[in-house]
Amino acid sequence: MNTINYTQDYQVAKLTFNRPEKMNAFNMQMAKQLEEIISKIKADPNIRVVVLRGAGEVFMAGNDLLEFYEEFETFSAEALSIIRYFNSTILALREMEKPVVSIVHGLVTGTGMSLMLASDLVIASKATQFSLGFNRVATTPAGGVSFILPRLVGSKKALELLLMSETFDAETAYSYGLINWVIPPEELNEKVSSTINYLVNGPSLAFAQTKQLINSSWQNKVTTQLELEAESFLRSVNSRDFKTAVRAFVNKREPEFEGR
Repeated sequence: MNTINYTQDYQVAKLTFNRPEKMNAFNMQMAKQLEEIISKIKADPNIRVVVLRGAGEVFMAGNDLLEFYEEFETFSAEALSIIRYFNSTILALREMEKPVVSIVHGLVTGTGMSLMLASDLVIASKATQFSLGFNRVATTPAGGVSFILPRLVGSKKALELLLMSETFDAETAYSYGLINWVIPPEELNEKVSSTINYLVNGPSLAFAQTKQLINSSWQNKVTTQLELEAESFLRSVNSRDFKTAVRAFVNKREPEFEGR
């Protein structure tokens, strides 16, 4: 059984975590499949948008602790392998030029939060509940959470969310800057469709450059970042999409971008 359903719709890669009977809890099989799929997507120039979702009632309820319990004797030896697969996935999500959109609902905890935070945009159903949850089961954060979370909410709030592992709702997650949109359940599919449609038909070269600039700004000095912006802007104005956008503006019509 595939723990992840993967489909490609036009230029959109859609991944659905597919262990609904386990609340899509993360395990070794899922770690391997996810790393393999994301690696292929990153290298595929025809894919312009990546979408992550969860089957069933939740997005992802952390790690599969029952499976870990059943393999107590060997799990410590396998734990590093799972982390390596997962870290490779997180890095690919952050570094790939394509926008990554997570559609979350039900419950998002632990590893699910890692994947959500590694995404570029997050659309949440209004009823979604969130928790970092790592310390609750006596583990430390994984999948880049200790890097991304404090940069979004500050060190003190990050420590509060991690140490206390309290559950919070979608409006709170929005106020912390962890998600982009809070949508009523009955309007979720419409919002997802409009967002994906905008991204897949947009200026993908400019999107890719913008994503790289935002990610690099966390480490760079302002002088370095200004130079990177200048280089990116020059690449943009030499693109066919820029010329298309200018012509469309002058002629008062919507541009049809080619992504180059």
